[in-house]
Amino acid sequence: MPPLSLQPLPRPGCREALAVIDRYVRSAGSTELSQQAAAMEAYQGMMRASSAAEGAVKTVTVDLSRDFQNMGFILSGMVFGDYAEAQAKTSRDAQTLRDVCASHDN
Repeated sequence: MPPLSLQPLPRPGCREALAVIDRYVRSAGSTELSQQAAAMEAYQGMMRASSAAEGAVKTVTVDLSRDFQNMGFILSGMVFGDYAEAQAKTSRDAQTLRDVCASHDN
């Protein structure tokens, strides 16, 4: 019988949050309307993911929730802001989430 290899469990909230990011990337599209809809859907999904998250994952998912909400508000015209800057911050935070979730040091 082969030896058992136990894989570390993902940190709470990681699977859900990473799925939200993947859905956003796939659904954002190239029009402002599709990007706005994707950002608002991602905001809601990230809020749900943050409720299951702990520690560093929770911190990053809350930041990403704000990022997606801000992008949606900018695209809808509710607030003034630089969409490219907001998108860049979201990308950085998404990479931080990937890094945090990839590390299994709790």
